[in-house]
Amino acid sequence: MLKKIFTTLAVLLLLLPLCACGLFTNSGNKTGAGDAHVKLLKEAEELADAAENQYAVGLTFQSEYVFGLAQAEVSSLRLAVDTVLWLKGEGAGLAEVIGDSPYKTWDEITGACPGSPVPFYFEGLLYKIQGETEAAGECFARAKYNPLYEELDFNYLRRMDTEELYALKNDACALEKKIYEQYAPRTVLMAERTGAEFSPAYHLAMASENSENAAAAAQCALNALLTSPMTPSLYATAAAYEMNAGNLELALEIVNEGLFLAPEDASVNYMAATFAHSSGDNEAAKTYLETAKKTASGSLLDQVNALYAQIGG
Repeated sequence: MLKKIFTTLAVLLLLLPLCACGLFTNSGNKTGAGDAHVKLLKEAEELADAAENQYAVGLTFQSEYVFGLAQAEVSSLRLAVDTVLWLKGEGAGLAEVIGDSPYKTWDEITGACPGSPVPFYFEGLLYKIQGETEAAGECFARAKYNPLYEELDFNYLRRMDTEELYALKNDACALEKKIYEQYAPRTVLMAERTGAEFSPAYHLAMASENSENAAAAAQCALNALLTSPMTPSLYATAAAYEMNAGNLELALEIVNEGLFLAPEDASVNYMAATFAHSSGDNEAAKTYLETAKKTASGSLLDQVNALYAQIGG
């Protein structure tokens, strides 16, 4: 019933690229003016490659998170360049400059990757270029809420000539579309952007607020998982919300990957037990519950014991 578990070593080796790259890595180093876009495009491509490798071995949700980081970087840069071109007089309107690029607004980019601070940074930069200091400051503050944020200097974009900007746009568009063809976001922006979208706690609070709307609550919980896919408990939580919304196939996918990531986690094993029990496989359910009992506490332990008693443990 559950997907094959790969070796821990293989998983760790795959996760190394995620730890080693990423534009906003809190390193404290400031990229020199004039070459920040080179670094961004290079790292976006590395992130996309890492995400593709993760997906190949079954790390679906972690792959989507990393693909999202790559998409946010390159799409934000491209939209910023489009806007600068428009401000320089190109196109009858911004929409004409953007053309057929897949992400046309900051909301769309943030929806594709709630975990990234990059859209807020570039939106703030464009406000700054246009002299809207207050709006720029608000965007920069929201970017800095995110622990992935690192200060970089893209102010030089305004000084690039039109030919240079179009060349950069073409490079960004090529990579953006390549990632777009590989990555179909399952995250959805459920409210006006606040800068807290990177936080799983924020999305779980929204899930609780939407408790009377099972579909909306499930989407909020899925957003939470996809902003922190290395947190085992979020797999159990998201699966529970999906079950409540009737999305059993997705709930099972989430539990499977939770077991893949953390085979000893009590909450994930409890959810696996509920699936096994509902499908009539009580022996598998007992096995999951016995694993859960080893580390469960509080209300979760009560739930584990209650289900164990129900199936005749």
